[in-house]
Amino acid sequence: MPKLSNNNLTSPAVNKSFRSRQDNKNMKKEFIFPLIVGLVLGALVMVFWQFNARLNAQMTKVSQLEQATAQNSKAVTDIVSFIQQATNQAGAAQNTGATQ
Repeated sequence: MPKLSNNNLTSPAVNKSFRSRQDNKNMKKEFIFPLIVGLVLGALVMVFWQFNARLNAQMTKVSQLEQATAQNSKAVTDIVSFIQQATNQAGAAQNTGATQ
């Protein structure tokens, strides 16, 4: 029985089948690099998108905190000025009462 090797295969169908298997191997090798690059770039985009979403949430919280601080500062200023006015009026009443 003669040995069959790639050189002995002369049928066009067999040669085409052999070539298509070789082409598939080359195509698989050529397809892996863009696939890996695409996956890495996709992962980076997702990481930056997640970072941006969290950053926006934190910026919203900070702006709400600034608004609350401004409102509370105004309230404290109003209370302090009320207390100062009350003590000044009480002190003025005591001074005028003492001079009479």
